[in-house]
Amino acid sequence: MSATTDLERVLARHNVGISGDELVAELDDALSVASSPASEPLSETEATFVRAYGGPQAVGVLDEDPGPIARQLSQAVARQTVQAIASTLSIVEAAALLGVDRSRISQLVSHHRLWAFRLGRSKRIPRWQFAGATVLPGLDQVVAAIPSGLAPQSVAGFMTTPQPELDDLAPARFLANGGDADAVAKLLAGLGRW
Repeated sequence: MSATTDLERVLARHNVGISGDELVAELDDALSVASSPASEPLSETEATFVRAYGGPQAVGVLDEDPGPIARQLSQAVARQTVQAIASTLSIVEAAALLGVDRSRISQLVSHHRLWAFRLGRSKRIPRWQFAGATVLPGLDQVVAAIPSGLAPQSVAGFMTTPQPELDDLAPARFLANGGDADAVAKLLAGLGRW
C-alpha cells in the first residue's frame, strides 16, 4: 500500500471531491508561501535593531532555534489547508444539499450569490454559507463584499468568529438569525484594507 493509494482512499471515503494530486499541490503551494524568502531569518542589521528596540520578548524569540518555529509554522499551514478543504463542499455536494442541479450551483457562483474558491482543477464552496439546507439570507451582499485575493482561510475565519460589532455573534450565525447583511458586508470589506 502506498501513501498515494492511502490518500486517495481517505479522500474518497470522506467524499472530499478532490484528488490526492490536487491536495498535494494545494499543500505544496501553501507550504511554499510559509517558507518564502519573506519568512527567512533576520539579517544581522535587523536582529541588532530588534535586540535594541524590541523588548525582552522579542529578544527571546531571536535567541530561539528557528528550526522548531519553522516546523510549527509548516504544521499550522498544513492543518489550515486541510481544514479549509474539510470545511467546504464540491459543486455536486452543494447541489445535493440544496436539492438543485449542479448547473444551478455553478450559476449561483458565477452570479456571486455563493462564494467559491479554486482548489486544483475544481471549485470549493465553504460550508459557512449554508444554514441547514438553505443559503444564508443576504449572502449575495456578503459575497459581493469579499475582497479579491483574500485567502479562503481568512474569509472562513472571519465568517465563523464572533464579532463585537455583530452582537458577539459570528457573521454566519448573525445572518442565519436574520441580522443585517449590510453590517456583515461592511466589516468584511474592511478586511481588504489591511
